[in-house]
Amino acid sequence: MIAIKRSISFGVEIKKKSETDNKKNQKSEGRVRCVIVWNGQRVRLSVNHNVNPDYWEKALQRCRAKTTHGKNRTPASVINRAIDDLENLVNGIFMSFEEKDCIPTKNDFMEEYTRLTTPDDKEESEPKESQSIFPIFDLYIDDNTKSGRWSESALKKNKTIRRHLYATSPNMTFEDLEESGMTAFINHLSSIKDKEGRTGLNNDTIKKDIGFIKAFVRWAQEKGHVGMNKFLLQKVRLKTVRKTVIFLTWDELMKVYNHDFGNLNYLSHVRDVFCFCCFTSLRYSDVRNLRRSNFNGTSFTFTTIKTNDTLTIELNKYSKAILAKYENIRFPDDKVLPVISNQKMNDYLKEVGKMCEINAPVSITSYKGNKRIEETHPKWELLSTHAGRRTFVTNALMLGIPPSIVMKWTGHSDYRAMKPYIEVVDDTAKKAMGVFDRVEEVGQKVGQKYDNE
Repeated sequence: MIAIKRSISFGVEIKKKSETDNKKNQKSEGRVRCVIVWNGQRVRLSVNHNVNPDYWEKALQRCRAKTTHGKNRTPASVINRAIDDLENLVNGIFMSFEEKDCIPTKNDFMEEYTRLTTPDDKEESEPKESQSIFPIFDLYIDDNTKSGRWSESALKKNKTIRRHLYATSPNMTFEDLEESGMTAFINHLSSIKDKEGRTGLNNDTIKKDIGFIKAFVRWAQEKGHVGMNKFLLQKVRLKTVRKTVIFLTWDELMKVYNHDFGNLNYLSHVRDVFCFCCFTSLRYSDVRNLRRSNFNGTSFTFTTIKTNDTLTIELNKYSKAILAKYENIRFPDDKVLPVISNQKMNDYLKEVGKMCEINAPVSITSYKGNKRIEETHPKWELLSTHAGRRTFVTNALMLGIPPSIVMKWTGHSDYRAMKPYIEVVDDTAKKAMGVFDRVEEVGQKVGQKYDNE
């Protein structure tokens, strides 16, 4: 078998602008071309994608990662995959000639290329955009489950999203998502029952669900299951308000931390796990996964389940005291704390909060469609495992710990994630500053008291 020496290179052929296209702000773009040279022969092929030359890596002969190109904002991953596919196809053609001990002419090469790239009329398939999204969604779930990229809650959420999409339209396609799919999806979510049996999910939940669908479509694009989908560019306009941050004040936290639950050990265990989160910033998924091997006496190092970040968190006297309670107890898989299921823990946390009289009224504002809903609950009704992490962040900021240090412990990558907590602290500071406004009034009352005496 002979070896055919060849070069396969990719580059961007810049379009020449006409006088009518000569606009100052118009971005230049060019067609990706493939040039193949062998044995004195030369062939030029097109990759059928336009790219922005500013985002073209000449050394790699590929688009720069995480960029978009052309009017349809095609992701770099899609274009680079098309380049890889063409390069593999060209090498495959040459290998077939090598097996025949034959060096092809330009015409020989083009005949084979045309044969391999011309679709068979008898097996003409429908456009990918017209295919049902559900087999692709199943691949999406399977891929992320096998790779371990998803937590159990993420898997459960995406299965729920798939079920809602199917209930909206059993034959939904990617084209439907571009056109009226989201309207129908929103109408469906607005008609179902929530956990409390009330009709319709609120707008915040619906927007989050649409975000999950967009993540699926981006994955489908990157894997080549679908071309550029305009659904990703759509903005869903639903009224929302800033979500209320549910956390325990320091006094409330101390009340829970020091409460005696008597022989109700299951509540004591839940309280201890929750308080450990309040003193370390851990999510439920991470505290459940903690093992003795993570600890060195003064701190612990672990890799988060949600983001795969490796963090080191120092222990304080409160978290050390909780660990000391269980140092002589062996839990399955060498875990350090008696962590139960998230659902059960959320249920029991409400019992803990009620028994500790965490009764401060909390007002929750939300929208369902255009309807504004105002609800007030005692705080214990709103407690969940994630309130532990929020309690840590809020109290740490109130105690004057710099946000940069708090972010080191929590794993937050930018200040935007900290903004809701900083706003809570600012609100509290404003209310505290109001005490000074009442100093004169209090002083007058005290003075009047002594005058009367």
